[in-house]
Amino acid sequence: MALGTSGCRLKASIALRDWPRSIARARRWHPLLAGAALLAPGMASAQESEPEASIGATYTTDILSNLRGGVARKARQMGKLDITGQVKGSVFGIDALSLHADVQLIHGGGFSDEAAGDAQVVSNIDAPAGLRPLQAYAAMRFGPGGAGVIKAGLVDLNSDFDVQEVGAFFINASHGIGPDFSQSGVNGPSIFPTTASAVTMEWAGQGWTARVGLFDAVAGDVDRPRRTVIRFPGESGALLVGEVDIAIDRVGVQLGGWSYTGRFDAIEQDNPGSRRQIPANRGLYGLIEGSLVKGTDRSLDAWARIGAANSAINPIGLYLGGGLTYRNGRNHVGLALGHARLGDASIRAGAASGARPGRAETVIEVSFRHQLSDRLAVQPDVQYVIDPHWDPSRGNALVAGMRLQFTLF
Repeated sequence: MALGTSGCRLKASIALRDWPRSIARARRWHPLLAGAALLAPGMASAQESEPEASIGATYTTDILSNLRGGVARKARQMGKLDITGQVKGSVFGIDALSLHADVQLIHGGGFSDEAAGDAQVVSNIDAPAGLRPLQAYAAMRFGPGGAGVIKAGLVDLNSDFDVQEVGAFFINASHGIGPDFSQSGVNGPSIFPTTASAVTMEWAGQGWTARVGLFDAVAGDVDRPRRTVIRFPGESGALLVGEVDIAIDRVGVQLGGWSYTGRFDAIEQDNPGSRRQIPANRGLYGLIEGSLVKGTDRSLDAWARIGAANSAINPIGLYLGGGLTYRNGRNHVGLALGHARLGDASIRAGAASGARPGRAETVIEVSFRHQLSDRLAVQPDVQYVIDPHWDPSRGNALVAGMRLQFTLF
């Protein structure tokens, strides 16, 4: 799986063979669900509000060219059609309940694998082609003033956890979810382009928000990347995530951690052909972001993120990223840096196989976005990748291109 891709031909299948067993397990959850309902006083009001349904669609396309270095000098056009829908207000007679869905159609992926040759992925819409649901979940508010939220269903982990709000302006995937996290799991965590079933909970206090999540450990089907598989959360092992966000004036601080319950193949094996598995596939991350200058129609924002993962299991042991953006009316410009460092186990394993991997892959990105109208934005972008995929022999890659984003409705 390409690292950092937080997203397909018009064919998708859903594995239903495990549903009877999953439904049987769900029955054991019925008392818990009933108890959760009791935590939401007034969620079914005497005078129910009318349901409100909304739907939206956007199309994003990247036209990128690898001008030098990397794997090959070639250009590629990629696209993502994103259709979202939600229903709020007296769903099944419960005012605090809402339903959400997000379906995406991807085409033209493979630019990083076939051209730039990088690990962090220069485009965050670069993914195997196909049509699949990204999210389909129910959310329920509970507690005083609706301070708490529970989600259950198919959930994009990166919609709640490890969100880099300032970094989301950029095209490189590392500025969405850090590659120290996105590399984890046998098929990646529950992020674009393939998600997994989950139960998450959030509680907002005065100046802080805490989140926890239990995700199925395997997103989709390892052997069939275009296939969507829905399992009961934890059926294939569990990914546990926790995060606390703290707001201080115009600055936000984010601290999070993640851990898988199962055992994973160690990068270094004792003997050729052996398969040594170890526990403790986990990591930590921290982020600080905020406004340096804030005006009525302009702002100068900055962010910095650090993340670490168990390098005995995962290639990237440490990641450092961050940058600056300046917004003035319809114009938005920014400079970002992503630095992904290989762990010692990967360095030794590469040397043992005859390769000479570099210690780090570093990408520098400069991007400018202009909102031409309410429905169209244009974003020229340039990225320079040093030691793509930690391979100094490939030559540094220079990628230039443009993103177009259309709001359809």
